[in-house]
Amino acid sequence: VGLVGLLQSFADLLKLVVKYKLIVPQMRDWLSWVGLFLLILVASSYCVLFALYGSGEGSSNWVLWFVVVTSLTGYSLMSIGWGSYNKFALMSCIRSAFSS
Repeated sequence: VGLVGLLQSFADLLKLVVKYKLIVPQMRDWLSWVGLFLLILVASSYCVLFALYGSGEGSSNWVLWFVVVTSLTGYSLMSIGWGSYNKFALMSCIRSAFSS
């Protein structure tokens, strides 16, 4: 699982992507792919943002960039749920998007 369970959510995401996106690819779930790539972009943006802040080379308005990146998380979760064509996944992603 990882160090005290810190990598559990990443392992679950990787399992879902491999299980549903790579084994049975369909052309109708392009919206889900957009959400997945947006979620990867958000995660890497967090890494860059915190690395720049930690090194002291970040700009003075890093809080604004943090809010911008955080707002993209809701859009990515909504598009993943909407692109899955499953009402339970859609409700779960809506709940996650509103709580983030």
